[in-house]
Amino acid sequence: MKFSVMRDEIFNALQRVVNVIPQRSTFMMTQNILLFTEDNLLKLVGTDLEITLMSWAPASIQSEGSIAVPGRLIHDIVRELPNIELQFEVDEQFRMKVTSEFGRYKISGVNPVEFPQRPELGEGVQEIVLENEMFRKLIENTIFACSTDELRAALTGVYFNISEGRIEAVATDGHRLAKMSYTDAKLPKKVFMAIVPTRSLNFVLRNLDGEGSSTLHFGKKHALFELEDTQLYARLIEETFVDYDRVIPKETPFEMSIDAGEFYASVKRVSLFSNPLTSQVILNITPKHVELHAEDVDYGGEAQERLACEFNREDFRIAFNSRYLQDILRHISTDKLQLRFVRPDYAVLANPVDMPKEEEQLMLLMPVRLESE
Repeated sequence: MKFSVMRDEIFNALQRVVNVIPQRSTFMMTQNILLFTEDNLLKLVGTDLEITLMSWAPASIQSEGSIAVPGRLIHDIVRELPNIELQFEVDEQFRMKVTSEFGRYKISGVNPVEFPQRPELGEGVQEIVLENEMFRKLIENTIFACSTDELRAALTGVYFNISEGRIEAVATDGHRLAKMSYTDAKLPKKVFMAIVPTRSLNFVLRNLDGEGSSTLHFGKKHALFELEDTQLYARLIEETFVDYDRVIPKETPFEMSIDAGEFYASVKRVSLFSNPLTSQVILNITPKHVELHAEDVDYGGEAQERLACEFNREDFRIAFNSRYLQDILRHISTDKLQLRFVRPDYAVLANPVDMPKEEEQLMLLMPVRLESE
């Protein structure tokens, strides 16, 4: 195996791949990166057995081949070099020599046949093409609500539900729920579902370009995300997702409209004075104003703010965990926000006002018991 490549080209690919390498692993081969040549490209693969990421760089290939080398070592060597041409040569004992105008470096590699194979998607693969901007929205507006409790595995990922030209992404941790949907006639009509782990989706976000489109392939046990310069294989969560429609109130008699940006800023300020254990912020809502109040009795801190709003009933009092409320408000993409209530101890719905007609966003937040009760 022999090839030459510009430093910046291989370094960009290495940066994408090296992040998949686990810090510690009982399977030492996952500490390596697989390098191989194909279609006049140098291709690099890293894996932690749950995520497999492949990237590539244009290279001048003199002879084909492959090798597995310590991932962080080759990354660190290339990182310290300027943007010059690098020559790579691999012998029959899988020793790799890297030559530049500064000198040469020898790295001991291993037989690439020992490197884990890329996952097979199997039969019945479902394919979706999404604009990158929309794909990013689906992930970012839901992933924050995923659970971190490994005992509830189904809730540690985002649930994708595709049917009749519509894709719906949902995440929940039991305290809050985030749902984002997109309708497009080009989307598949066939019904299928998949739960993608949050860690895999964070890698997708990290490698997702601002423009262009991506192709998503869903198999029974794995998904493949084809991005601009990256292919990412993710093991799916093989669990049954919760019946989230059951917890969404069908009727919400109380409705409040408010400026989303002002409300978010006010919650951030007032919550600085909340009890560190409960993070409670109380909303006292009237037809024309909402009063935000937080108090830390132990240290004597207290804050109160008043904002203009529109509310269709008389006085209403409700309390939230301010951290969860801020998470919800941070993902409101329009100027106006609508909050819909049933009663002070029941799930509250939040949604942006004036969304594009092909998009729909809904979030649910459970209130907390008022400390004074």
